[in-house]
Formats: sequence, structure tokens, C-alpha cells
Amino acid sequence: MARILAVRSANIQAAADGLADAGYGLHLGTNTLRHFPRNKFGTVRKGMRHGLVAVLTDGWKGAYGSAGRKWRDLRDEFGIVGYERAFEDTFGFDTGWHLHWHTMWVTEEVLDDETQARLRDALAEAWATAVEAAGGYSVSEACDRPGCHCGGKGHGFDLRPLNKGEEGQAARYLYKDGDKAKGGGVAKIGLELASDNKAARLDGRMGPLELGDAAAAELLRLGQPGPLVEKYREREFGVFQVRKHYRTQNLNKLIKALGIPQDERTKEQITDDTVGLTAIAVIPASTWYRHIARHKGRRLDLVKVAERYGLPGVRRLVESWGLVWGKDVLDPPQALGPADLNAEQLALQEPREIPAAEAEFRAARKAANEARAKDVAAALDRFRNPRRDVPIKVSLKKPIRAKQRPAA
Repeated sequence: MARILAVRSANIQAAADGLADAGYGLHLGTNTLRHFPRNKFGTVRKGMRHGLVAVLTDGWKGAYGSAGRKWRDLRDEFGIVGYERAFEDTFGFDTGWHLHWHTMWVTEEVLDDETQARLRDALAEAWATAVEAAGGYSVSEACDRPGCHCGGKGHGFDLRPLNKGEEGQAARYLYKDGDKAKGGGVAKIGLELASDNKAARLDGRMGPLELGDAAAAELLRLGQPGPLVEKYREREFGVFQVRKHYRTQNLNKLIKALGIPQDERTKEQITDDTVGLTAIAVIPASTWYRHIARHKGRRLDLVKVAERYGLPGVRRLVESWGLVWGKDVLDPPQALGPADLNAEQLALQEPREIPAAEAEFRAARKAANEARAKDVAAALDRFRNPRRDVPIKVSLKKPIRAKQRPAA
């Protein structure tokens, strides 16, 4: 996960730098729900949709779904190009599940203070209405806490401008599982997007990784699942099918048009540990689960011996466990190399002069293939876009004459 977050952090950092340099407006938004310890995390699985996560996803769709007329009017009024959104969740026994979106909104230009305030109020109103329509509690829209950062507008929605020297301080939120550093400046925006949830730790809340560590420690201490394990399992079940990171198509097109470099590797490619490694043994699944995974410490011993001693050490280790090399554990596959070519194959690889007749034949065949490709494309175009038949008009002013049949 840390590697994936690091790549996403670098991507959003580069995107934010490029967009800011090009004169686009950047704004950090946070959408939260009112929640209590009794509320369930829930799920968005088909036929089982319920809980806070369902309200969070349905609320976003209702507020900012691209098919809604209100959203289209809002987008056109403030020149919203698109957004990049990240899902975050924390847990505390005193506060329960805290689910929210962190979003970087992008507008066509930097907004003045008045327009920024109107954009904030419009997005907040849409969010509050959509959350109630999705079955959630009324979001916080007012606050009487003295000196609160919300300015009395509540904690259900927050929007901060990122083009006025506070880019990093305000925008280090989208991906909160890696770096812990805090600070200001646009150069810190990517780090904040991948930072750890320091505020959550201060008030007793835990992020997903911290909850997992606490659940593992509890299971080791008690020898059976406890409250933390149950909460971790609830979270793992509920987060399935939740889109944790999303960038709108329009924003993605803009980033590509501006030539901003982005790492487009998939999660599988980012976490692939096999690049540059050499196989030293093949362990069948039956051997792995029966003789290695079930025995405490064997997996770690196998990794350490492989890293330090290679194939000889691994073979000696597995044989000490009573396994038979060549039966329970197999030799590594042979590296594939270029096949040896015989004289005839080598002769075919050498460049040769093409006779005039053969060259003429190749040119004619190429022209025929190109003509056929054009004919096929034209036929498909006629099939996909059929012409309408022109109806035959019969004039009622002219008498219709019967056809004269030849006499029998």
C-alpha cells in the first residue's frame, strides 16, 4: 500500500504543480458525515447496501453526479474543470467510524474571495441536501465553537483555496497512509495527499493500517478475536468495491494536454516484486501450505536464507525440514534464451535484393489490401449510418391512369 500511495502522491503533486503554473484554480474540499459509535461501517455490495459508506457514496453521486442538472449549472457557473477525489476512513471507540472524502477541485481560473465563498456555499448546500436524500443524518452546517477554523459554517463541508501560499498545508490530505511530515507550500501538496493521519491519532482515532496493527496485536495477546479484530473485519468487508481514488475524465484530459508527466502503472505493476529477481526454487502450493505456512517462523527463515545464501542455502534448509528436493521442492525454471539458428535460418535473415517482378507483385498486393480496407470501412459506415429512404410522393392533382393491358 505504501508504494501505491507514494506513486499517487507523486502524481497529484506533479498535477498540482502543473495546473497551478498554468493558471488554474485549485481548491481542497472535505465532505464528512455526522456519525455516532452505534453506526455501522456498512457496505455498497449489491443487495446489501447500507451503513455510513453507502450514505457517503450515494451522497456524493446525488450532490455532484455528472447527470444532474444542478451539478451542470454549478459547474458552468464557477468554471469547474474537474476534481480528484480520495476516500478516507478512521475509527475510534469514542467516536465510531469517521468516513469522508478529500477532493482537489480544479477551476478554469483562480477565484477571488467572493466567488470562492459562493463556490463553497454552493458545494456545501448540494452536499447537505444529497446526504439527507441518501438516508443520512443532517450534516453539520453551523458551529458556535469560539475560534473554530470552520468560521461558524459547520463541519459537514470545508473548502480552502490552494493558490494563495497554503497549497501544501491545506492539501496534504488525499492519501493519508504514508509520510507524516506537515508543512506549507505547493511543493508539499503531494506529501500531504499521502500523509499519515496525525490528527486522528491525537484524538484516539486510528487509520486502516493502525487499526490492522492493533487488531493483530490484540489477536496475538488474547489468542482469539476481540473488539479490534471485529472492527477490522467490519472495515475490510465494507470497503470492498469502494472507489478509493478517482480523477474525472475532463481533468485527466487537461493534465495530458498540458503535458504533465504521470505514472500510469496499475496497482499490480507498482507492487510487482518480481522485476529484477532470479528464481531459485519452485514450491508447489501443497508443499507451501502443508509444510511451510502452517509452521511458525518457516516463511521468515526461508526468505532470510534465500537472500543470504541463495539456492544452496534454500536446498539445505528445506531438506532439514524433511522435504525432498526435486519432489516436494523443484528446481527453478531454466531462463529462456534465443534459439540457435542453423545455416538456412541465418541465410533467411540476411538482406537480399528483391527481383523487379516480385517487387511489382508486392506493390499490387499492398494496393489491393488498402483498397479492400477502404471498401470494408465504407460498408461498415453505411451499415452504422443507414440512409433514410425518400418517401414517394403521389400528387392528388393529377389523375391516376390505369395501366392498359394488352388485349387477349
